[in-house]
Amino acid sequence: MQKFSWNPLTLLCAVALAAAIAACADAPPSTQQTESLLTAAGFKTVKASTATQLQHLPTLPQGQVTMVTQTGKNWFVYPDLPRNQIYVGTEKEYQAYLKLSGPAGATGGMGAQVQKQDTAMTKYDNATAGVIWESWPSFTGLQWGM
Repeated sequence: MQKFSWNPLTLLCAVALAAAIAACADAPPSTQQTESLLTAAGFKTVKASTATQLQHLPTLPQGQVTMVTQTGKNWFVYPDLPRNQIYVGTEKEYQAYLKLSGPAGATGGMGAQVQKQDTAMTKYDNATAGVIWESWPSFTGLQWGM
C-alpha cells in the first residue's frame, strides 16, 4: 500500500476549493433570482405611487421578505427599490416561494439562505409591529382566488 503525501500546491488547491464552496453556500441569492421565484410562487407587484409609499419603501429590509399586517391580515412583502414597487403574497404564496427556493440543505439551492431570512423576518416583524401599512392600497384587491 502506497502512502499518500500532500505537497504544498495540492494542499493550497484543496483549501482554496473548500473556501470557494463555503463562500457559495453562504452567498445570498441574487435579487433577480429572488424576484423570479416570488413571481413563480404567485406574488403580485404593487407600485409605490404616493410620496408616503415612496418614503416607506426604503425602510423595508432589502433583499428580504417581510411579514406585515394590513386590515387584520398577514401579508408577505419584498421591496424592489429600483422599480419603486413591492412584491406581495399571502401565506400560500410565501409557502410556495419557500418550496421553490429548495430545501435548507440543498447544494446550489437557496433554501439555507431563505431559512435564515425567514428567521430574520420573524424577528423584524415582531420588532416593528407598529409599521403603518394603511398608506398602501388594499392588498386584498390583488385578485387571488380567495
